[in-house]
Amino acid sequence: MACHPSATPSRPLFGFSHKPPREVKTTNFDRGHEEFMELGHMLAIKARPPPISTILKAFREFFATKDATRAPLEEIQAQQALVAFKHIQENNEHDDSLGLTDEDLQTALRALTRRRPGPTVEKHTELAELLFEELVKRRGGDATISDTPNFEKKVFLPYIRILTRSGHSLKGRKLVEEYWKAEPKKYNHSVWHQILRGFAAESNDEEILRTIELMRALDSPFNAEAHQTLVFRFVQKEDLTSAKRWYSHPIDGAEPPTARININILKLCILQKDFDWGQSIFTKIVSQHPDKEAWDAIFQWAAAKGKGVDEIERMMTVMIETNKKEGHDARPDTYTINGLIGLANTFNDPYKAERYVALANKLRIPLDAQTYLLQMEYRIKIGDLGGARRVYGELQGQEAAGNKDVPLINNLILALCNSEDVDTEAIMGLVEDLTERKARFEPTTVSALCLLHLRRNELHDVIDLLQTHAFHYELDQRASIRDTFVEYCLDRANSTTTAWDAYTIFREIFDETRRDVRTKLMVEFFERRRSDMATHVFGHMRQSAIPQRRPIAETYALCLEGIGKQADLTSLEIVHNMLKLDSEVEPNTRLNNALMIAYSSCGEPERSLEFWDDIVYSREGPTYDSICIALQACQITPFGETKAREIWQRLQRFEIEVTKEIYTAYVASLAGRGLIGEATDLLGQMETEVGSEPDAVILGTIYNAARGQVKKGQVEEWIREAYLDKWEVLEKMERITPRGKEEILLINSGLKEAILAREEAFKRSSEYDEDDDVDAQASEKLR
Repeated sequence: MACHPSATPSRPLFGFSHKPPREVKTTNFDRGHEEFMELGHMLAIKARPPPISTILKAFREFFATKDATRAPLEEIQAQQALVAFKHIQENNEHDDSLGLTDEDLQTALRALTRRRPGPTVEKHTELAELLFEELVKRRGGDATISDTPNFEKKVFLPYIRILTRSGHSLKGRKLVEEYWKAEPKKYNHSVWHQILRGFAAESNDEEILRTIELMRALDSPFNAEAHQTLVFRFVQKEDLTSAKRWYSHPIDGAEPPTARININILKLCILQKDFDWGQSIFTKIVSQHPDKEAWDAIFQWAAAKGKGVDEIERMMTVMIETNKKEGHDARPDTYTINGLIGLANTFNDPYKAERYVALANKLRIPLDAQTYLLQMEYRIKIGDLGGARRVYGELQGQEAAGNKDVPLINNLILALCNSEDVDTEAIMGLVEDLTERKARFEPTTVSALCLLHLRRNELHDVIDLLQTHAFHYELDQRASIRDTFVEYCLDRANSTTTAWDAYTIFREIFDETRRDVRTKLMVEFFERRRSDMATHVFGHMRQSAIPQRRPIAETYALCLEGIGKQADLTSLEIVHNMLKLDSEVEPNTRLNNALMIAYSSCGEPERSLEFWDDIVYSREGPTYDSICIALQACQITPFGETKAREIWQRLQRFEIEVTKEIYTAYVASLAGRGLIGEATDLLGQMETEVGSEPDAVILGTIYNAARGQVKKGQVEEWIREAYLDKWEVLEKMERITPRGKEEILLINSGLKEAILAREEAFKRSSEYDEDDDVDAQASEKLR
């Protein structure tokens, strides 16, 4: 937390004690997770890790908790568990057992089958492979030996499921083939179905065909059940083209597709509005004495083709009468209504969805939790947040199986946070409900709530929220929350004090943040004219033991340039001392340029010119920026004209191309030391020397460089005589009078341009370009 002066304690009225200060919540880790993080950190900084007994206990407790709660295993948690298991293997104190029982390993393998959908699951797969290999090794190294009836159920099938869900179906098939050939009569055909599902997820038609051929060769038929498994996976992916292709694939024994897959593929045709191909499926369903589930699909087909609610109601009457004649009691129910409302939501038709709710009430069909969830969904979509909250009130009297309401409640909180009139009381009511249920807060919800609390200066609530949820997310999800804090700090509408509070929380919670993000924050505090805060941000990077978070030469240079803009000598001394002690950073020309800028701006130009000498005799040599900065240091250094002439003579001796910026900096250095006559003579020769006469900016720069009203008067007189039109331009510019001196408000060439250019480059990218070829040529000649 940010440090603020505390109020002087006073004696309360009647002597009653003050309310005790609020305590910040401790971080909410899964059991064993904190030990995993500590191990990873110690290994990263090459320090002594926790005792192996601690890691073993953490491994057991972590996976036992995950298995008991059936909570998904995040990829970052799988990565940390993988590091822990490898550490256990490498530091084996228990011979072959590793200190973990078969049941411990099986529990971990089972937990790995439950994961949240995401693009990356490589760590899940790698850990599962190590666990499977360890369990097989304990059986004598042969996965095909089935001396234990539970091996297939508890080890083999979970491992195959993990492989096929992570893009490694080919490896899974090879293992299944070996397994099947060894003991073909013992195992369920569903293991082949899992392989088909995996290749379908990978959209690998060639391997699907090979798998079907292999199944037939090994007496495992491609029957209607296998066909349904394969097609349904494409339906889940909403890949209608592939679903249609494999739906038409011949089934062994000339079996017809199952009624279930007919219904599923018809619903996909409805969603993608492929009514031409779907018509044949619809005809099949209608001709096969449709059951209740089929009738529900028929209603959705009719609705999708444009039938109104009244027509759907008449169709429901036909259904009831038809079923009565056939001796069935099937009739429309809550599931039927929910299907129609869901379809209306999919097609963004809230009016029709509301009419289906009215139809349910008319037919006395009870509404359930799913109905209310669907109502909340379309009300949130149309921005009727008051209506969504009323439906949520109805929902609280229902029980949503499997916490299906949690994603929608997250959406409602997010919508309320982003609304124009923020109802904080309503938001906090929803938050408390989810908190009491220990339900998942989505990263977007946490970001919105953090922003809400920051704007209300409720810092304890921000910290409590992050301590409770932030350590249960993947790294990219944590990054999305972190970026909320970064954007808050970068937003100039927020005060510097609140930006610093946000940074302080950010630093404590998101320790994994990369150098480039931290550097943006450092630059921002410099822009806010708080070099002390920016220096603290730099210092926090410097304190890190992780190389990816520590400052590099470019970071030092940006920090020093920022200090130079603020002329903060105290911060300069702190950062320069850090640089001297930093064995990982080798000063280069860019960094020495920044040191020259900083010391010149802080009133120590003599010290600045020491770095010019370092640059000249370095292997890299000076750039054109180096020359400009050094000449500007000469401008304010006692007897600086001597050094300026030395630099100028070196340029001429080595025939270095003199740019307009260097020429202006040299002339300004002479003017700054009172040599007005020499300076004006050089200005008169400028067109001959550099190919262009001085413009208003250059003339204003020379005017600014002159010290004292007498010298400025001499410059003004010369400009009036030589360039009256340009002086008239200068007179129209704003004037400033720092420390009693009248100066024209201009951008001095060289020094400030270098700073601005580099800051712009940093904002565009965290990488820095190499110096231009012309700089490299100049450096070579100067050396």
